[in-house]
Amino acid sequence: MLYQLTVRQKLFIGFGSVLMMLLAVVIVAMFKMDGIQQKSRDIIENRYPKVMLIDRITITTLDIGRGVRNAIITTEPQTIESEIAQVESLRAKNTENLSSLDKVVVTPRGHELMEKVKQARAVLGQQYAPLYQLARSNKNGEAYVFLKQHFAPANNAFMAALRELAQYQEERMQKAVQDGQDSYAQARNLMTAVALLSLTLGAMAAWFISRQITTPLHRSAQLVHQIKQGDLSGADEPLPAARDEAITIARDIQDMRKGLREVVSNIQQNAHNVSNAARELASMSEEVAGGAQRQSEATTSAAATIEQLTVSINHVADNADQASGQARAAGELASRGGHNVQASVGQIGTVTQSVSSTSVQMRSLTDEVQRIGNIVTVIRDVADQTNLLALNAAIEAARAGEMGRGFAVVADEVRKLAERTTSSAQEITQMIGAIQQNAHRVVDSMAGSLTSVEAVSGSANEASSSMQEIESSTQSIVGTIASITSSLAEQRAASLTLAQNMEQVSQMAEQNSATVEELATTSSELNSLSQNLQHVTARFKL
Repeated sequence: MLYQLTVRQKLFIGFGSVLMMLLAVVIVAMFKMDGIQQKSRDIIENRYPKVMLIDRITITTLDIGRGVRNAIITTEPQTIESEIAQVESLRAKNTENLSSLDKVVVTPRGHELMEKVKQARAVLGQQYAPLYQLARSNKNGEAYVFLKQHFAPANNAFMAALRELAQYQEERMQKAVQDGQDSYAQARNLMTAVALLSLTLGAMAAWFISRQITTPLHRSAQLVHQIKQGDLSGADEPLPAARDEAITIARDIQDMRKGLREVVSNIQQNAHNVSNAARELASMSEEVAGGAQRQSEATTSAAATIEQLTVSINHVADNADQASGQARAAGELASRGGHNVQASVGQIGTVTQSVSSTSVQMRSLTDEVQRIGNIVTVIRDVADQTNLLALNAAIEAARAGEMGRGFAVVADEVRKLAERTTSSAQEITQMIGAIQQNAHRVVDSMAGSLTSVEAVSGSANEASSSMQEIESSTQSIVGTIASITSSLAEQRAASLTLAQNMEQVSQMAEQNSATVEELATTSSELNSLSQNLQHVTARFKL
């Protein structure tokens, strides 16, 4: 996230964080000081005045005790009345102080103790009138006894209640003082902790922000130093997409190093390629020079070859004329063979139709024989049934005795006739089976013959097509030979033109030799320049 901030924004955040921490310290200090002030105010305005009122009441009560003592030990009426008046004045003052104390007591325990003080004072207040009467009557002995037996215990109870209340208020005040000290200690510790935390966080923020700024700058300085030394090697560190100027500079320097590395690498590669090309060019120039020499020699040899080619073209033209006549004769023979094959194909078609018709008739014959077999099966079944009936009739005639003898003879004849019928039916069935087998063999043989005839017919058709193709090919050969004859005439003219061009080629070979010498000089200069360029770029490490 900080990478998306500029350096100015980071510094603002750093100093702002320190100022916010200082503000937090001040706020904490003020809050704790306010707590201490409240504790002090509670002690000064609440706890201490209560203790002071109780002390005043206690002192006044002691003064009242001395006044009562003085009143019962004197015998002068004026002194007695003066002491009694002073005692009443002190009692009024105590009443006022107790009323003030009752107003400022707020805790339940304080109210309980204050009620105890009031009750003890009420008991004590009931002892003053009898004591005053004994003192005014100068009954000092009785007054002393009354003081010792009634007034003193009531006064002691009142003083004990005051001491208990005073002790409670002192404990409350000590607790308030301790709370104040604790608040001070807490405030001191908290302020110290907040201050240390603020210093730590401020130092960490300063270190982190400075590192965010200086790390990319150090990296940029290292890259610049490496580039100055000619070292363009090394992998680029991944840098986040940021608005930080230091990171932007580092990224730009990395991009610059990458661009320089590519440029120097391309220059070195191009220089190496130019050097290689120069060496290859020098080698090629030597080869071209040798080739030009060989070309000049080849042109002389080509001229002689062209003359021989012209003679060969004439011989080929003569042979082409003879081949044309032979091709025409072959075409006529192929035409007559095609007509004969077509006639054979017609006769084979007739035979095929006859065999196919015979095969159909044999299948019909097989079906009829099958139906005869079915009828014979029915006859055999009837004969078997008749034989059974004749046997049953013979049995019945035997049971009838003499009356059934004639019927038995007839039944026996019927049975014999049925047996002969069954025997004849079996013979017919065997004959039908033999006929069916022979018919099936004939059908299969006819089917094989039909297949063979069809194959022969197909072969005859193919032979007819081949004859037609041969006739067409011979016609094409005749046309091709005519084209060859025409082409040979054109080649004869071209060979003459080629002889003239060979002379021009010889002249061009001489020009190429001069050009090759200039090319060798240029390649030498180019090689020198490439070596100088490689020396300049060699100081860079990629």
